[in-house]
Amino acid sequence: MFSQFFSLAHLPWTLATLAMFAVAMCRGGPDERLAANTVLIGWLLSKIMFRYQGLETEWGVLVVDIGALAVFVWIALRSARYWPLFAAGFHLLSVVTHIARMVDPTVGGWAYLTAGIIWGYLLLATIAYGAWTSPRYAQAGAGAPATATRR
Repeated sequence: MFSQFFSLAHLPWTLATLAMFAVAMCRGGPDERLAANTVLIGWLLSKIMFRYQGLETEWGVLVVDIGALAVFVWIALRSARYWPLFAAGFHLLSVVTHIARMVDPTVGGWAYLTAGIIWGYLLLATIAYGAWTSPRYAQAGAGAPATATRR
């Protein structure tokens, strides 16, 4: 079971996820930290649930992704920043990819897995951007009116 966590093929994703997590923990605010924790927990749960190697719809991963999507949408609805909208959108595309595979089983396993990888890297980049720029927006937001919706 542990070999799937430490595979050389998964090394770029592992490094990117841990780098994003480190940036979020060091520079991010509460929203960035929640998003980073959601990705990390979702990644670990997805590793446990992954069964079919793209040959069928990954039902367990779909359940994990729907839970993570709920967290990202919640962050996007209450945040004053724009990056959570993009994070929720990229993760929505990941969920839609699962649904597309469920509705049309002729979608190839390579396309199914590759789409998930692309949306995942875009999600990581979005959260890392939000965390990296968080201190600047925290300083700028100190004088912003409480009714400001987006910064």
